Amino acid sequence: MPEYKQTEEKIIEAALHVFLAHGIKKTTVEDVAARCGLTRATVYRYFKDKRHLVRASMMRMVAVINEALASLDRHKDYDTEKSAALIKEAVGLLPKGDLSTRIIELKQLYPEIFAEYQIARLSSIREIYRRVFNAAKREGLITPSETDWNLVQTILSEATLYVAESPLVLSHGMSVGRIYSAILDIMLYGIMGRRKK
Repeated sequence: MPEYKQTEEKIIEAALHVFLAHGIKKTTVEDVAARCGLTRATVYRYFKDKRHLVRASMMRMVAVINEALASLDRHKDYDTEKSAALIKEAVGLLPKGDLSTRIIELKQLYPEIFAEYQIARLSSIREIYRRVFNAAKREGLITPSETDWNLVQTILSEATLYVAESPLVLSHGMSVGRIYSAILDIMLYGIMGRRKK
């Protein structure tokens, strides 16, 4: 990876960690620069303003999921459990923090970034479930009541979007990655009702 891109990624990762830990409104460009060991001027060379930095950091979370999907493309032979494990590993890399509060804050401060983030995230989530569902279907793990993919993906996608942001769920101290993992387990072993033998 070129040095310019490495520095940009370093800034985005630092911003995401600081935003999740301290809040979008409270975090300054100086805070992000300090987190990644750069000057404020260097951060501004990469990002025009805080708004651009917020957008890049929030979209980074979607990019992590999309990277997992790209990895699944390289492993088309994976069964349902291997596919789910790969996705769980990817979401486990998401930074920890109070995502539900940050999303509410994002919606208030930057509604256009919030809308873009929600659309991208929903698209990625639906694609994850589509792939796991199709793998399960190939393996004969789908019961007749689960064959309506549109209904199943709508329920799972909505659950993922809103459960992952629920203060009640987050009060249990679960990371977003663990929440995604739990929802995948429910899909694999709750909806499908059994483990592969």
